Amino acid sequence: MSKQLHPIFEQHWQFSKENLDWKSAIQIVGNSLIENNHIEQRYITSIIDNVNEIGAYFIIADGFALPHARSENGVICDDTKFSLLKCTHPVIFPDGEKISLLIMLAASDNNKHIDAMSDLIEWLDEDDRLDNLIKVDNVDDFECLLFK
Repeated sequence: MSKQLHPIFEQHWQFSKENLDWKSAIQIVGNSLIENNHIEQRYITSIIDNVNEIGAYFIIADGFALPHARSENGVICDDTKFSLLKCTHPVIFPDGEKISLLIMLAASDNNKHIDAMSDLIEWLDEDDRLDNLIKVDNVDDFECLLFK
């Protein structure tokens, strides 16, 4: 039986062993969405600007962030897309939060993403996957968690 990536991520996931600053982490998690014509660079710039102005509003839980901005700031796809970045060295945001797992959300409007978010939450809740994704420190174990 071949392994299959959960469909919400398509091929938009990465594992990083580098020490990244928060701006680089935001850029990296968004790059595959740019490369696949789901967002424009200005979407990432908007997220970074928002953090500088109001803080990291998208930190959901210890070690986990869901960076996103308003759809009119550069989402060019017709539905909701996600991209995932796992960092072995936690990324430190301006208020000192340490984040190891970033999942970028790119929603075409404020309503279409609700079903996709529901799927994401259900997937993260399965078998404590969120906690395990935050704690994992090698790419093989990371891939086992990503694939069904």
